[in-house]
Amino acid sequence: MKETRLLLADDDGVVLATFGKGLRDAGYAVMEADSGEAAIGLAQNDRPDLAILDVRMPGMSGVEVAQEMRKIGVPVIFLSAYDDREIVESAVLEGALGYVVKPIDVPRMIPTIEAALGRAQELGELKLVGERLNHALDTGNLVNVAVGLIMERQRINRQEAFEVIRSRARSQRRKVRDVASELLEAWDSLHELTAFEGGGWSTNPAKAEHEAG
Repeated sequence: MKETRLLLADDDGVVLATFGKGLRDAGYAVMEADSGEAAIGLAQNDRPDLAILDVRMPGMSGVEVAQEMRKIGVPVIFLSAYDDREIVESAVLEGALGYVVKPIDVPRMIPTIEAALGRAQELGELKLVGERLNHALDTGNLVNVAVGLIMERQRINRQEAFEVIRSRARSQRRKVRDVASELLEAWDSLHELTAFEGGGWSTNPAKAEHEAG
């Protein structure tokens, strides 16, 4: 089973030492950073599964670090010595998956960490599903447009037009989407040529196409 990697960032050396040891004793692999800048560097070089960030650090604050972590793709939870409502709201706005007020009790902290890890995995899976769906929709739209053009030009039904594209894809050992894209590019090029009238581009492509035919 893959060892869960945590990034702990706090400018307090005592917190890093005691909390870091407690997390390691609990079975986590822990990277430690004593500043926001150091935390970002560690995350970029060896992306952790979760970052635990002190809100108030010299230089970059925990909230600012969280903004960079989001770009890298690292989920975060926050630590603070202050039960400050504004800080909590900032944490939520930056996508924080948890918030813990010091002093830290490691055994009580573990459920928060595990809940954040579980939520991060769910969000990652949802994002992946969304990307796949968008790709499928894009592919479907592209193929549908190509099918429609073939239907119009060859006076055949949708299934027959799709078979034209699929047969070409099979014979060339290519994807249907790639063949459809190639057909549309060829159509665009042909349309530009037939729309050219007397040294200038026609303002009525449909008319130019009719006259050229």
